[in-house]
Order: sequence, then structure tokens, then C-alpha cells
Amino acid sequence: MRSPSLPRLSKKVAGTFAAKVPATLFACFVAGFFAIACPQRLYGAESVLYRLFLMDGTTLISYGEFSRVADRVVLSIPLGATEEAPALELVSIPEASVDWDRTDRYSEAVRAKRYAETRGENDFAGLSNRVAEALNQIALTSDPARRLAMAVEARGNLARWPAENFGYRATDVAQLVGLLDEVISELRVAAGQSSFDLSLVANVTPTAPAELLPTPSFRDTMEQAVAAAAVTTEPAERVSLLRAVATALHDPALTGGWAAALNARVSSELAAELRIDKSYGDLASSTIATATARAARGDVTGVQLLVPVVLKADDRLGRRRPRETAALLALLDLRLDEARRLRLAQDAWIVRQELFRTYRATISAALVEMRRLTPSLESIRQLSGPAPGLLPRLEQRLVMAKQQWAAITPPPELQSAHDLFAAAFQTARRAVSGRRNAVLSGDMKLAWEASSAAAGAQMLLERAGQELDRLTTPPSNR
Repeated sequence: MRSPSLPRLSKKVAGTFAAKVPATLFACFVAGFFAIACPQRLYGAESVLYRLFLMDGTTLISYGEFSRVADRVVLSIPLGATEEAPALELVSIPEASVDWDRTDRYSEAVRAKRYAETRGENDFAGLSNRVAEALNQIALTSDPARRLAMAVEARGNLARWPAENFGYRATDVAQLVGLLDEVISELRVAAGQSSFDLSLVANVTPTAPAELLPTPSFRDTMEQAVAAAAVTTEPAERVSLLRAVATALHDPALTGGWAAALNARVSSELAAELRIDKSYGDLASSTIATATARAARGDVTGVQLLVPVVLKADDRLGRRRPRETAALLALLDLRLDEARRLRLAQDAWIVRQELFRTYRATISAALVEMRRLTPSLESIRQLSGPAPGLLPRLEQRLVMAKQQWAAITPPPELQSAHDLFAAAFQTARRAVSGRRNAVLSGDMKLAWEASSAAAGAQMLLERAGQELDRLTTPPSNR
């Protein structure tokens, strides 16, 4: 059942609105208590230009939102008329060089303008509908306390809306909040309450946004691109920006005046940057070649001496490429580590070379015996012999050679080669034994198995010799 006070409340609201709300808004209340829907305006999407205000007073144009990444700010610098589709150059500048208080206020103003031109009216109409629906629900509620709570909630949602929507229509919303405060006062009396909530009179009008700068001209974009080139600490970005500006200023229509002066400045700065790039490139290539050659010889001192050479050259060039210098010094550290490792290996080899000579002398007799058997192994591989009477003696000689080999203890560094020789002896013995069994049985399958073993023995013997030569060669010659 409708509360008897609601007709009086409705008249009060209508009377108050008629007295205090402009006619263009009051016409919107016909459909409900608080419908604020108004004619909508939709604008076509266009580029959004932000500004970065630097500590030194420089202003940079950002085509679209910029990004803060670690201690850098990444933005797209437009080159040319921004009303069209300008060329863009990606640039990063130090975060500490930006006046963030001024930049953030300007960015908020840009977003507010963009919001007003695109979504503002639609969202405002949605707010109107939600408030009207809430007031309709209040009108259908009989409990005075519940009506008051619903009105307070509607008032809070309305009051928060400007701050959450870039201050759009904040003045209009503030007027409506004031009217709703009067309604809430009436409802409070109807509910038998006399206390007054100070939050109801809070100011809902946000701080006025920063004034937007005019759309930059072609000249503005050129000059600010040059300013950005001076701020960025990335040489590649600086060179790219200067080249782009120089290309844009080569237009025959831009002759004389500011364009000629700016082109001369840009050309001079670009030439200087390219000279610096070449100087650092030459320094890097010559230093790397020298360091590599000295490290290959184990020349630790020689590699160390290159570090002050690089630092002096960097000082002479004005320390203009810190990253390239750091990378070059890091590479020298790697080459220095290589030289130290090689020098240690060379010294260790000098200490061990007598053991290597002794080992070679110890295994020489067994290797001579193995090489004498090579023609017989080749015959077995080719399935062409040797004579059956030779096979038992060959097998016996291989057994004895293997036993002699097993009695030799190699230096630890040569264990891999020693094991390969032992495997070669074992495989050769299996080849001779297999050939003898094939001859006795006349089994061709056994003959092929013996041939395969003979080929394996030859391969293992060759690999063992190569491994021994590698391990006993001085490190710098490997």
C-alpha cells in the first residue's frame, strides 16, 4: 500500500526541481523522479595527444598514451600534421626527467576531454536511468526507514559519479545532489529522525582540469622531436629521431626560415652522432680482435692491459656510449677468464708433460705389435685371409698384447685414450677368433661377423691415436 506521504513527497520533489533545475533538465523528469537522460553527442574517434612536461621546461608530444616501464618512459613522437596519420618514432626517456605532477594533471584533462567526446553522454544517460529507477523503487516502498536508506544510497552513488567519470557534467550532478539532499531531509523527518549527516553536503565538484594545449603544428612536432632526441639516453633512438626529422625537412616546400635553420642543426647533430657511432664501432672491433688473439695464447697480462685502453678511449670520446662501453668491458672480462683458464692448462701441461712422454714410451711396444697385425686385420675385413695357419699365432699375440696393456697405468688425463686402445685390442682379438671359427666351420655368417669386428678394431685404433695426440698436445695448439 502506498504511503500517504508519497504524494506530498512527489509534489515537493517536482516543485523543488521546477524551481531549481534548468528547463532543459527539468523536461527530463517527466518520465520519472530523477531521470537525467539528455540528448546524446557522439564524436568520431581521432588521435589523442598527451604531453610530457620535463623538469627543464621542455614539453614533449606523445601520440596516444605513454608507458612507464621500470625507470623509463616510452612514448610515440609524431612527426608531421597530427590531424592526419603522422609518422611515429618510438622513444624512451628517463623517468626522473619528467615533471610528473604537471604531466599527470594534463593527462587527466586529456582523458576527461576524450571521455566527454565519446562515452560521456551515454554513461550520463545510464546514470539517469539508474537514479530514476531507484526513486521509483523508493516511491513503491512503504517503510519510511527503508525509503530513507534507499535515498541515501542513491545520493551516494550520484555523488561519486563525477569523480569516477573524469568530472563529466559535475556541475549538473552537484545541483541534482543538492536537490536530493532536500528530499532526504524530508524523508528523514518522515522517518522520525532528527540527526543530520554531514557527508550529505560534501562537495561533489572535482578540481578543475588543466587547460589543454592547442593542436601542434608541423613545426611544433619537428622541434619537439629534436628536443626528445636531446633527452633520450638511447643512441639508436636519438639517431632514428634525427634522421626522421632530417627526412621530413627535405621537403622542397620547406626552404629557408625556421626549417632551414632546424635542418642545419639536425644535420650537424646527426653527423656528430654517426661519427661517434663509428668511433665506438672501430674501438670495439679492434679491441675484440686483439683480446681474442691474446686470450688464445693465454696472455693474461696482455688482455688486462686492454681495459685501461678502452676506458681512455671512452673518456676521449666523451663517454657518449655507456652501454657499448659496458658491453665491451664485459667481453674483455670473458676473454680474461679464457686467458686465465688457458694459462692454467698450459702450466699444468708443462708439469705433466714428462708423465706423458713416459706413458708413450711404455705403450710403444704394444702399439708396434698392433700395427704389425694391421695387414692381417685388413685381410679379415675383406674376407680374403689371412692363411689359416697364421690365425692361432695372431690370436695368441693379441692375448699377450692385451695383458701387457692391462698392466699399464696411464696418467688420469690419458685414461680415455688408454681405454680406446684396450677396446681396439679386444675387438681385434674377437676378429681373429671369429675368422678362425668361420674357417673351421665354413660358416659365411661367422666370416662376416669377423669382418665387422676387424673394421671396428681398425676404427678404434685410429680414434685412440687421435685422442692420445689431442690430450698430449700443448693447450694453446689444440
